[in-house]
Amino acid sequence: MSDTGGTETKELTTAEADDDEDGADSHSEASKVSSASAPYSTSERSHNSTKSLTESILTYSSENGRHYCNETYFMPNDDTEQTRLNILHQVYLMLLDGELTTAPLPRRIQRVLDVGTGPGDWAITMGEKYCGAEVIATDISVFQPTDVPRNVLFQIDDATEEWTFTQPFDFIHLRNLSGAFSDWGSIYMEAYKHLKPGGYLEIAEFEDIQMPKSSPNSYVSIFAAAVQAAAEKAGTPVGTGHLKRSLLEGAGFRNVRTTILDVPIGTWPKDTKKQSIGKMWLIGVLEGLEATSLRLLTREMNWNAQDVRELCDKVKAELVGPKIEAKTPFHFVVARKPFIAL
Repeated sequence: MSDTGGTETKELTTAEADDDEDGADSHSEASKVSSASAPYSTSERSHNSTKSLTESILTYSSENGRHYCNETYFMPNDDTEQTRLNILHQVYLMLLDGELTTAPLPRRIQRVLDVGTGPGDWAITMGEKYCGAEVIATDISVFQPTDVPRNVLFQIDDATEEWTFTQPFDFIHLRNLSGAFSDWGSIYMEAYKHLKPGGYLEIAEFEDIQMPKSSPNSYVSIFAAAVQAAAEKAGTPVGTGHLKRSLLEGAGFRNVRTTILDVPIGTWPKDTKKQSIGKMWLIGVLEGLEATSLRLLTREMNWNAQDVRELCDKVKAELVGPKIEAKTPFHFVVARKPFIAL
């Protein structure tokens, strides 16, 4: 869990401050799927972007009862995961009172990039709100978006490779990509390069579960430590360490600002709004335990799948137990590309 330095944390209220520098294989069966049968649509309008779906061959892995987009990324991309991400999107909307970002975007923007879009909920909603903007949503995986606005374009792309967009963006958005990259500095440099002067980057992430009244030997603590150790061994750390101000400023960004909102897990708060978001987030957390841990622990720590699922069940029982006041801090970090390069 990262040290957020002087950033003040409040429950479901905005706390903005400069971010402190120190803060914020199991057996597998692969099958080839041609992008010609992929659910995303492509368009001639995407010529200013990188790879379209018709240029890709996608490899899927079935492992321990879950489906993954390739042989390396630890998060699944099956229907269960899509549902979890749909729930998570609703949590974000409730948390931000219906807003899609904490960045001070102007009313008129032309181009938006959503990196690691998943099912595309954020990109689709963004396209509906900014109907005059082109919203490009990229990921290494394929889900099933429906009712997509004409100004929203989905593309298969690997953000760890050189970005080849030919037109810059007003806003670049990354959300819930902890553990996706080994070198966040290079991700930020690519984002900086592909932003217009004065454009904004936002990274949204949440921390591990916090249970102030629990013991250090709680199943929640054991789970978090195991996942962190496995991710470190894999070379793609989880957590919020990639939100450090120094990483963003090293890529050229300025005006780095952090907002941290505490989200309850469950209905323990007295406030009705917090109860509503806590109920939804509890579902998201319970569904995310196996998704987060299964591939990491079986591959990196040589656990068997049954042991991983048993630990997940124990964490679930702990979280829904009586007098458990668990919460999760959500981080929103916004940085700006200067109008004049420094």
